Amino acid sequence: MARTVRLAQIIPSIIEYGASGMDPAHFAHSLTRFLESHLGLVEPELTLDWVNDQGWESEIYAYSLTHGAPHHRISGQGVLRLLTGADFASAQSEYRTLSLLHQAGYPVPEVYALGSPQEGFQHPFILMQRVEGGDFASRFLNSLDGDQKPLQDFISLFRRLHTLDWRPYVEDPEAESPSDQPFHHFDQKLAFFSGHIQSAGVTGFGPVMAWLSAHRSLAACQTASVVHRDFHHNNILENSQGQLFVVDWTSAEISDYRFDLAWTLALALAYGGAARREIILREYERQMGGSVPGLEVFEVVAFLRRIGSAMISMQAGAEKLGMRPEAVEIMRRDRAAFERLFCRLRTLTGLGLPEISAWLETLS
Repeated sequence: MARTVRLAQIIPSIIEYGASGMDPAHFAHSLTRFLESHLGLVEPELTLDWVNDQGWESEIYAYSLTHGAPHHRISGQGVLRLLTGADFASAQSEYRTLSLLHQAGYPVPEVYALGSPQEGFQHPFILMQRVEGGDFASRFLNSLDGDQKPLQDFISLFRRLHTLDWRPYVEDPEAESPSDQPFHHFDQKLAFFSGHIQSAGVTGFGPVMAWLSAHRSLAACQTASVVHRDFHHNNILENSQGQLFVVDWTSAEISDYRFDLAWTLALALAYGGAARREIILREYERQMGGSVPGLEVFEVVAFLRRIGSAMISMQAGAEKLGMRPEAVEIMRRDRAAFERLFCRLRTLTGLGLPEISAWLETLS
């Protein structure tokens, strides 16, 4: 879980924040200059209210703001999402995705501006709507044994995303998802993972890649979708009125919805066990109106992504995958979660995978 630091708990002149090493005064000065030069705000004054500085790929800085003429001051709040694990091109992509999703009526925070690393924060950043007041994550976890509405709302958001018209999100829809190439997304994903694994010098995944190639016929995609690629309960925020918003779109792309679903199920299995995975899948299929074809193949891809990312990060460095170094230490403490994934991976494929098994033994 990410750590949230409220300023009442610290001494601003001493504490430094996150990867950027910002104190409140530096934050206020840099953001004030940006608001004046890029948004044209008149005499902006702001305070840093709290910081969430332990995300794998980003940090969140929540602020309060007043601006305008002396006798007509306007007050508001917002957040600066500092993309510590992304370059400016990736930040532009996330900003565009959020803008289009908001225009389509999908519940995401409204975005106000995009900033480059040269604006005083060392990394690209996005200014966006501040969402707080509710506690959806806790209600969702409790719904697995009780009130089903949070679970149903979670899956409704997921299904709604997967059924959006994806074509406005790309410049060339036919190139992004060729109508005459049903295996385009599957082949593209396997090539991507294969390249990363080889370039990092990580071994042990050859049998998994061979298994996936042998089961390619189950992965034909009928229609592409907008996929989030990290859709879980901690990425659903709730405001004080009970409205839900989906956040953290760094990895969003156009692909097969089954990649998205399989990743969510893998996280559920890793951190909640088989029962949680089953409950989420059952509700997804209920709202979908049928079973998910070829899901096991996509689950194997999800296990490859999760375990492979951890092995690459530990052996070649977190920056290889655009993650913060702190993420590696978090992974080292996740042995039980990785063991659940590994057990199901072997069950689905029938493979022994001794090199991955040996790597698990190195975790604490």
